[in-house]
Amino acid sequence: MIEIELKCELSSQLLEKVRQKLQGMDFTGVVHNQDIYYDTPTWELLRKAVFLRVRNNSQIEFKFNEDLSQEHGLVNERSFPLHASPTDLKKINALFARFLSTWIPVTAFQTGLKENGLKELVRIDNRRETYTDGRIVLSIDHVEGLGDFLEVETQCQDESDTSLAQAQLQAFVADLNVEHIKVGYVELWLYKHNPEAYKAGRYHLS
Repeated sequence: MIEIELKCELSSQLLEKVRQKLQGMDFTGVVHNQDIYYDTPTWELLRKAVFLRVRNNSQIEFKFNEDLSQEHGLVNERSFPLHASPTDLKKINALFARFLSTWIPVTAFQTGLKENGLKELVRIDNRRETYTDGRIVLSIDHVEGLGDFLEVETQCQDESDTSLAQAQLQAFVADLNVEHIKVGYVELWLYKHNPEAYKAGRYHLS
């Protein structure tokens, strides 16, 4: 799937405007996501705008951009169970080999991290309130150590034309008059806590 998202900081003034949006949407719950991101010591994945994370100690997730000329808000996603089947492990190994030329194929994800020298890059702890109108998902994120954010997103099939979906998101937030953040929570955290890694990444705040 291709995920298309827009993100901005959530002030108290903006929250008042967002509440108007929520009147036409369904509340779908509160989720507590604890994400651990991994990379090589020289940030080979970060340099290629590839984000590898384990979510809630149960899911392996890859986020990357097929077209590196695109902005951060347009990404491809692949997701697998942490205790992956042999079939899923083949796909996981293929993805790693695509992004890391020295990747050693593995039969277990955690073993693969160690054997290939991947280390923890950052932890993101996010309590998320979600709402949807069936097309668009609106999230209010409370990210530990970073603050509060508004995120709106939608999804498209791989290799589909994303221009219509992007236009829908832009139209959805047009009346909010917000300045979009062109990076994700990983870059925001690195900007504050690991400037060297932040500079090595492909996406920056300005």
